[in-house]
Amino acid sequence: MLKQKYSFSLASHLSHLQSRPFRCRLDIEASRELKWSLYFYLGRLIWAGGGADPLERWHRLLNHYCPEISKLKQINLETSKFDGYLRLSSILKQDMSRRSQIAALVKNTLDEVLFDILQYEHQLEHKQPNRRLSFTYDDSDCPKAGFTLARIDRTLTEIIQKWQLWQQMKLTPYSPNLVPIIEQPEQLLLQNLDNSMDEYWLLTKFIDGKQTLRSLSLLMQKPLPDLTSLCVQYVSFGIMSFLEIPKTRENYSVKNTQDLPEHSREIKQLLTGDLSADRSFEESIPLVMCIDDSPTVATQMKQIVTSQGCHFFEIQNPIMAIPKLLKIQPDIIFLDLVMPIVNGYELCAQIRRISQAKDTPIVILTGQDGLIDRVRAKIVGSSEFISKPVNQERVLSILRKYMLLKS
Repeated sequence: MLKQKYSFSLASHLSHLQSRPFRCRLDIEASRELKWSLYFYLGRLIWAGGGADPLERWHRLLNHYCPEISKLKQINLETSKFDGYLRLSSILKQDMSRRSQIAALVKNTLDEVLFDILQYEHQLEHKQPNRRLSFTYDDSDCPKAGFTLARIDRTLTEIIQKWQLWQQMKLTPYSPNLVPIIEQPEQLLLQNLDNSMDEYWLLTKFIDGKQTLRSLSLLMQKPLPDLTSLCVQYVSFGIMSFLEIPKTRENYSVKNTQDLPEHSREIKQLLTGDLSADRSFEESIPLVMCIDDSPTVATQMKQIVTSQGCHFFEIQNPIMAIPKLLKIQPDIIFLDLVMPIVNGYELCAQIRRISQAKDTPIVILTGQDGLIDRVRAKIVGSSEFISKPVNQERVLSILRKYMLLKS
């Protein structure tokens, strides 16, 4: 039985094994909790196990590349070292039509494990130059056959290229096994109002504090480096944070929605639901939305509007305006000019960038009734301008003008 311990680099060991066509297992140890195993057959790399969360990797790649196997529950993996490879081999013997799917699963397993080892090795070199990964050869538990034979030199070249791209994008400190979590959903909303909202919906739909960056990359169909770079940007703004992947899937220390401010919870609830037209009001009756942080103004507007048989929907927190606007799709919007966080000019311009609201009448409400204010309101896309205090006849005339009331 061969069992020898070394402390050279990963690339050195792989180059050494490439020229020796024997069967063995190479164990790589970073700490008591973090270990990997590489399996070789006839000088080729066939499987890899271990890492930060091997079970998560196994189920994620299985669901992605072989979903029909996962649904049939043909594999109930308890260990994710060589047992996974043996089970895949058994399934392949029963059905050769799955060869390309299983080969893709194996390749991506190898890629992820090797990438993680390279990254950890790099971090050790820069943070703890006196420390090295421990490499141990063992032929007591090694494969007796292999249905996938990856050339070591090609595989290593590909992984090095991926790692170099990761470094070029300044992602060196960030592991693909990190779990992003949205800390400030309202700020994430504000950051995306000037752009397409598609990215915002994707982020809020899939980032739940349980998915790793690798998992999110598959779910969102976005390249891993690009997604990680995007999340890192939001982390720098304090909008997101990263969680270390836990030792067990049950131990995620995810913030509960009860820990979030009321408007944050409401945004999260809105955005995790179906954002298609969800107007629960009777379609034939006009719906008036009023965005004003003053309860007095909201009460006055409600009395005026509902007395004419219209539906009324008030928003006192401007952060909630866009999500609710998309949800209920009002027929007209009355918008206060002076509000905290976002003023009426900014919010009006943001609403006009949304395709669903580009033709919705927007009426500015303000006590600043000057020529400059009126001109600026027109520039950002407002339809009308009303001075405060609110005048009932003026409001009704505007509703009639846009055919929301009968003359």
